[in-house]
Amino acid sequence: MELFDLIDGNKERFVNVIVDCIGIDDLLTYRIPEDIDIQIGDILSVPLGNRQVGAIALQICDTAQVIDTTTEIKSVIAVVSSGIFPKTYWEMLTLTADYYRTPLMQTIKTALPPKLLDQSHYRIKVKRENIISEKQERESPKLPKAAQMVWEFLQAHQDNSKGISRRYIYQKLGRYTSSGLKELQKLAWIETTLELPNRPKPKYEDIVILLKAPDRELTERQIEVLTILQHQGGECLKTQLYKLAKTTSSTVQNLADKGYLVISKQESLRLGGKSHTVTRDRPKDLNADQDAALQQILKAIADRHATHFLLHGVTGSGKTEVYLQAIAPVLESGKSALVLVPEIGLTPQLTDRFRARFGDAKVSVYHSQLSEGERFDTWRLMLAGEAQVVIGTRSAVFAPLSNLGLIVMDEEHDPSFKQDRPQPCYHARTIAIWRSQLENVPLILGSATPSAETLFAQKENNSIYLKMPHRIGNKPMPPIEIVDMRDEFKTGNYSILSRKLQEAIAEMLENKQQGILFIHRRGYSTFVSCRSCGYVAECPNCDVSLSYHDPINPTAHQPKSAHLRCHYCNYTQIQPKSCPQCGSPYFKHFGSGTQKVEQELAKLFPNIRLIRFDSDTTQNKDRHRLLIDQFRSGEADLLVGTQMLTKGLDIPQVTLVGVVSADGLLNFSDYRAGERAAQTLLQVAGRAGRGEEEGRVIMQTYTPEHPAIQAVQQYRLDEFMQTELAMRESLSYPPKGQMVLIHLSSEQEQVVEKSADELASYLRQLGNNWDVLGATPAAITKVSNRYRWQILLKFAPEVLPDVPSLEELRMLVNSKAVRVAIDVDPLTIL
Repeated sequence: MELFDLIDGNKERFVNVIVDCIGIDDLLTYRIPEDIDIQIGDILSVPLGNRQVGAIALQICDTAQVIDTTTEIKSVIAVVSSGIFPKTYWEMLTLTADYYRTPLMQTIKTALPPKLLDQSHYRIKVKRENIISEKQERESPKLPKAAQMVWEFLQAHQDNSKGISRRYIYQKLGRYTSSGLKELQKLAWIETTLELPNRPKPKYEDIVILLKAPDRELTERQIEVLTILQHQGGECLKTQLYKLAKTTSSTVQNLADKGYLVISKQESLRLGGKSHTVTRDRPKDLNADQDAALQQILKAIADRHATHFLLHGVTGSGKTEVYLQAIAPVLESGKSALVLVPEIGLTPQLTDRFRARFGDAKVSVYHSQLSEGERFDTWRLMLAGEAQVVIGTRSAVFAPLSNLGLIVMDEEHDPSFKQDRPQPCYHARTIAIWRSQLENVPLILGSATPSAETLFAQKENNSIYLKMPHRIGNKPMPPIEIVDMRDEFKTGNYSILSRKLQEAIAEMLENKQQGILFIHRRGYSTFVSCRSCGYVAECPNCDVSLSYHDPINPTAHQPKSAHLRCHYCNYTQIQPKSCPQCGSPYFKHFGSGTQKVEQELAKLFPNIRLIRFDSDTTQNKDRHRLLIDQFRSGEADLLVGTQMLTKGLDIPQVTLVGVVSADGLLNFSDYRAGERAAQTLLQVAGRAGRGEEEGRVIMQTYTPEHPAIQAVQQYRLDEFMQTELAMRESLSYPPKGQMVLIHLSSEQEQVVEKSADELASYLRQLGNNWDVLGATPAAITKVSNRYRWQILLKFAPEVLPDVPSLEELRMLVNSKAVRVAIDVDPLTIL
């Protein structure tokens, strides 16, 4: 039977499903109740043991085709969502699961909006009769360690009348949870309840529909309400009508009772990423480079060929205008376009440009900062099949556009397109390439600084190279001035800002212009050390130093006093007044984060207006848009931020870009460090001089002789990348070779070390034409109280060895205390 075959509806019907439950990979069979209609691809709620779990319908069958005849066949509980997958989807999801060695259900969950496959889960609470006083607790029988830990945790949370999620207890107490709960259940000290999943549902609102025109029998007020309703086209949301007519529910209900209008329910789509009011614009005149690129893309669209284009255009060369003019005929033909961007912060600016060209109704956004309801409704809108543009981050590569005509990946070089957790650790570029081939649509990979993989693939696979080497209007690229900070120190300047950069900022302020200051780290300093004994404040959960954060503009996520924070597990503590080791009050803050630079600027330029733009200041929804809009409207002189600033910002008023420390990008023991540094520095330099005024870039470094710095200053990225590719070929590193990274972690150091060594030995014995490097401790050996080890597999791309899947690796390790993860084509091996 084929996957999408349906059978005679008159017979008793069964459905074979894949369930959302770790460890169950086989298809399970359920009876379809007579009152439920199920189609292939529907998301179902089914019983599994004493729980409800999510499932996906893969086959409809009759009794003769039931897979499992050994147990009682239970019935489907409900259809959670219907028509959620286009048929073309399955091959893409299967490819993703297989290539990234991840279970199919886990891959499907990555593609779906949140909570559609949510499970029921257990909640635990102390029985009322067992809420005891401290005196009674001292006199109660001694509990085993695990039970005592769970008991104390539950006692501390006994104010929660619904109880605590078992999953949450496990997150906090780890391996002690299971045995502790079993012991407390034996004693009958706790009770367990099953909470059903809270899945997203459509939102409905009251709509008022005009049935007949007003007449003389009505009051003047009632006539006014109906006239306003006429002006709204005869129908209007009830809440909107109240505001427009300044009326009340009783007036509207009275008109409904008299038969002049009707009030009914209508679904209201929750769509995120609403634009501010934008002026509609028209297509711009293209220069010769843009037009040549566009014509080749339009031909591939018309021919419906899965042609891959590398659109290599310098910053400010007009790549976005090429995207817009390529998408216009796609929409006119009734098809849709998918536009992928690396950061949520880029979506507001790009969305505004696309909505100005195509209108609000034609452009949707899809990313992780949308609410669950917004993602659910946007997903269903995409499934409707109407011509539209979807703009989103990496997860949008799974957007269920059933009538796709073009895929665009802007800033394709950006590492944010690679998922590092949870699994599958997919790269959106790889999925986009597969999707282009499966659906026979062109793919545009756009960048001013293409990745080594894309440059290599362009030559190997004969994709079309489109070069745009000039800025719009032939504006010059901003000159890049290198400042050797060693010379600054020798001549008595101990500030983190060189004299040249200080002078440039002063000149910028005098000319009432704007600038961007780039720092590769957020926070105030990299680490804090005692000047008397050398003690360094470290995270108790991770093998890293704590970063100092100053209480500038405190938020809900940030304490109001000076504090130290771990950027891996988010552990926070108040800055101690004296050294915990020797008692000295003298601390030194090493390194420079965004906060420290912000303070230094305020000291040097008391009247300067600053906006800090990093992950600390953009945590809340829509903060990206708010801060960029404030800067664009001239409310600040300088935008100070991290790598978020390097990604596609187009602000014509910016004439100055300063890089506080280029060395922070270079000093990584990673084979990609040079490539990433050159890409980042060229991208941030490209923010300057996009308007009428010429730009200027000042780059501070302690290693001006570094090849990446030299290449950036001379805008010679192509030559630098050729050298990089030659180096990688000699070492069999990607893209000249392929890698798979296997991560193991545990709260027990010796257990994870033993498991990693045994797994590495087994992989060597397989001898699958790969080199096994390790097992070795990870560069950061402990994160969130878990010790981390890794094994690296290296092999030639044409070999394609049979790498064990995630399930197989878990079986090989065979320890509940050890977590295993697999990263195919890792972007970092730290």
